Amino acid sequence: MDLTDPRAAFTGAMISVATPATPELEIDVEAYRSNIRFMLDRGVATGNASLLVAAAGGEFPMLSVDQRKLLMRVAVEEAGGRAPVVASIQSNSTREAADLAAYADRVGVAAGQLSAPYYYPPTPADIVRFFTDVSRSGLPIMIYNNWWNTLNMNIETVEQLAEIEGVVALKWSAPSFFAYIEGYRRLGGRLAIVDNALNHVTASLMGATGFITHIANFWPEYPLRLGQLMRAKDCAGLSEALEFKWDWRMWTDRVGAHTEGEGPFIKAAMELVGLEVGPPFPPSQPVPEELRLELRELFDRYGVPAAAGRPA
Repeated sequence: MDLTDPRAAFTGAMISVATPATPELEIDVEAYRSNIRFMLDRGVATGNASLLVAAAGGEFPMLSVDQRKLLMRVAVEEAGGRAPVVASIQSNSTREAADLAAYADRVGVAAGQLSAPYYYPPTPADIVRFFTDVSRSGLPIMIYNNWWNTLNMNIETVEQLAEIEGVVALKWSAPSFFAYIEGYRRLGGRLAIVDNALNHVTASLMGATGFITHIANFWPEYPLRLGQLMRAKDCAGLSEALEFKWDWRMWTDRVGAHTEGEGPFIKAAMELVGLEVGPPFPPSQPVPEELRLELRELFDRYGVPAAAGRPA
């Protein structure tokens, strides 16, 4: 995909797309296609959203390289140019990340999400070399400042990465509010910045182009509305609209005390509105019944709609 204007491509909601599973824990390709169509039919489009596939919301740590490539190809096919597709190309291996990037570029993915390697603590020089080598694939790169899982991804390192040819965007959060604001101050004029800190009001005032969300998997209209309010810098409207998101986040935190990952809570929500998504990939576990009942009460309170033709 030609990314002549990253700011326009990554405007609004960047949706971390769930990966449906069959009972045998294979990727349910038809459900994946159907769920992408559900979001597109409910308003997701270039200019207000993008699709982030094979990322944490899509349970990529539990998937093989071939499965991640399958998700990229199918998402691009199903989106059909109606919305940009971004894909996680994260890996501890330069060769593997570069292979994922080259494949993503070949099938029409708009950009690759790349974080620093983890497990072994990389030096800043290691991180810069890693990004430089992967960027040679030709795929535009979105820096993912995954600072809680990787070391040495401070603002100075991120600033060096922004100098690499092909780096066009930054998925941004930071361990302190000062560092968070400093990122916008230093990089806001150079990269499209996608907020990953739930700071919708601050992000809109600081010039973020977009924000990460899981909610569009089951309620696309809600994050699209948040995007409109952010672009309008309507702080009062945002504060009111965010009530659902704060309650949703408190519920997902309770799920996190039960099992790991993002797949379990996204899939529970999708099932509740009538979408096919299957179980989370192990070792993550399904959400227990008492938490599912809490979620139903939450959805009823905020009027979360069912998927078309499917009773919640």
